[in-house]
Amino acid sequence: MTKLISLRGTSECRACGSQELESVLDLGVQPLPSEYGHSANDVLDVFPLHMRICKCCGLGQLGEYVLPERIFHHAYPYLSSASSTWVEHARKYAVDMKNLLGLDSQSLVIELASNDGYLLSAFQKLGITVLGIEPADNVASIARAADVPTLTEFFGALTAEKILSIHGHPRLIVANNVFAHIPDMHDFMKGISILADSKTIITIENPSFAVLLQETLFDTIYHEHYSYLTAHSVRVVAQAHGLELVHVDQLSTHGGSNRYWLSSSKTIDDTVNATLETEKRAGLFDCHEWEAFATRSRRSIEGLREWFLERKQNGDTVVGYGAAHKGNTFLNAVGEASKTLAYVVDASKEKQGRFLPGSQVPVLAPEQLASGQPSDVLILPWNIAPEIAERIKQLTPNARIWVAQPMMRQIF
Repeated sequence: MTKLISLRGTSECRACGSQELESVLDLGVQPLPSEYGHSANDVLDVFPLHMRICKCCGLGQLGEYVLPERIFHHAYPYLSSASSTWVEHARKYAVDMKNLLGLDSQSLVIELASNDGYLLSAFQKLGITVLGIEPADNVASIARAADVPTLTEFFGALTAEKILSIHGHPRLIVANNVFAHIPDMHDFMKGISILADSKTIITIENPSFAVLLQETLFDTIYHEHYSYLTAHSVRVVAQAHGLELVHVDQLSTHGGSNRYWLSSSKTIDDTVNATLETEKRAGLFDCHEWEAFATRSRRSIEGLREWFLERKQNGDTVVGYGAAHKGNTFLNAVGEASKTLAYVVDASKEKQGRFLPGSQVPVLAPEQLASGQPSDVLILPWNIAPEIAERIKQLTPNARIWVAQPMMRQIF
């Protein structure tokens, strides 16, 4: 058995420190979703993928078997700018924050885990000063090539001290889809508190764990996501470092996300208590709801397995679209039947020519659909299915188009 690096996520809650963790869903052992094979015969390391929930603060969490340096530091394959849906989401956020906070050229916006600069470039176009912090060398280089100032660092208290000494306090700190990737949430939040003064607004955007449970979005569970956030757990971590959860926006991204606003000086508004109550009513602290989620998840896995077998028996040519991490979780949970996929296409050049971890399905460029003429295309990143479906219809108009979440269904 692979050794734990820390007890966090297995017997100790990484948010509140409680030892009251309850098993919710065990997906066996799986490879890291970002470690793509160089050949179909590569044997990759596998690690337990077992999600537990804290009965005290409602944080979903995985154990720590792999350091972030292994996952994120070198050739990280995910590029945010590959999705036009996500780029538009970032553009709208930049415009809204400029107007709400009165940002201008004298304002500094810092993004933590800024990826390829997709969001900060939207702020730059509005005349606002920006700085990105991105630990993955390859994507940080892409951002710098696009003239987005980017430091290649893991963020925490020590990094925050260095940034503060050079750049001063930012007006806005953005942490989109990164807080869940942090094994030591308190060091990360301490760094935020060091950078923030009384005028600083912090927004943390992540999929809602309460929605994940309700909608059976089990495929968003993978090793990069150490934690699955709730308003309850974010508030606990923020308060430990002199910050307060003051506002919550509910978003449609990733099947249902929250944007948590933190501040050391702003007044808490009604959205905070409303979100806390919604989480309770959704069964966040109800063990029967956890059991129902696990049952539905296993049913979804079996449904995709049966669909693959039916397609194989019919002699259909089945391919996937989107070499997404969530797709890797789903395919590896399905097991051998997932190799029914002839190949998967993806717009990211970082993934093309590689093989999906675990299922060993080859990853090709989207243009391959036009020449391959498959009978069926399965969209793996279901959260941007409408955008992808339009591309598929242009490339292979006669193919049937499917998604497997939250249930197996044909969408075109």
